[in-house]
Amino acid sequence: MSKTELGCQVLQEKGHFADFAHFIRQHGLESDDPELILKLKSILWAVGNIGATDGGLPFLEEEEIIPVILDIAEQSPIPSVRGTCFFVLGLISSTSQGAEILDDYHWEATLSPLGTPTGLCIPVDVEKFMSIPSWDPPSVTDGSDDSHLLPPTTQVELEVITAIQNLGNTVIANAASRSLTKMKSRPEYRPVFSTISTFYRALNTISTQRFRLPVRRYILDLFNIEMDSDVVKSLSECAKSLRAPPSFKHPKSPANRVVNMFGRLGRSRRASESDDEGSDTAENENIVIEKPVITLRPISRIIGFDS
Repeated sequence: MSKTELGCQVLQEKGHFADFAHFIRQHGLESDDPELILKLKSILWAVGNIGATDGGLPFLEEEEIIPVILDIAEQSPIPSVRGTCFFVLGLISSTSQGAEILDDYHWEATLSPLGTPTGLCIPVDVEKFMSIPSWDPPSVTDGSDDSHLLPPTTQVELEVITAIQNLGNTVIANAASRSLTKMKSRPEYRPVFSTISTFYRALNTISTQRFRLPVRRYILDLFNIEMDSDVVKSLSECAKSLRAPPSFKHPKSPANRVVNMFGRLGRSRRASESDDEGSDTAENENIVIEKPVITLRPISRIIGFDS
């Protein structure tokens, strides 16, 4: 629209560019809300494309939005927002007038051998654009090197964590992957994949065991959790609350740890029936099994020599 005179007139009458400029000023340094950050990027791209034309550049000058975009490019705590501003400033510098305006703010536009702008603009002070404010990460250790965690409190969480651990075994990894896919589709298992404690246990499993890169991505994709500052704080709290004390003894895990939607694999039908009978088979435990009298081993004789 900004390439034609009629389009610029419609853009002026509708007042959309004023709304864009107000949103950029209000949420330019947003760092918490993913939806606002995504909307900010889309509006920056719209403003950049408007400023890439001779007819649209007066809109940016009227709203004085170019200095705001420069401040976002140098101060935003989100690197992807800074990158968006970098490309937007390159669009603005694609016209001779835009390149002159950015030169006043110490951003130099590159020119072709014929003297026309190439649409690439770089700052004179690169360190100011590339520097990111330092931050103190939350402490997740309490002075001990023991990384053992307390066992899960629910059977559903235990089955999910056990299946995730089984993904590190190449022999039973396919069965564990099928079990996790079925678990995520079941309503009784679905809430587990949204809890921070289970997510922290999965991250601890990834960090303490060897998994291939596709398996690591598969485990992370199982959980419906978006990383933000609140989730990081919750993970830091789980690191302290779920850590097992030195005096805690973990229960011995069964030999067969393959979990599927129908129970543990490897149990025969006869074994499950015997568990259901309970005390009816207790009296057979004292029966001593004797060796058979008749053996099937063939008799070997050496013939041809007289004693």
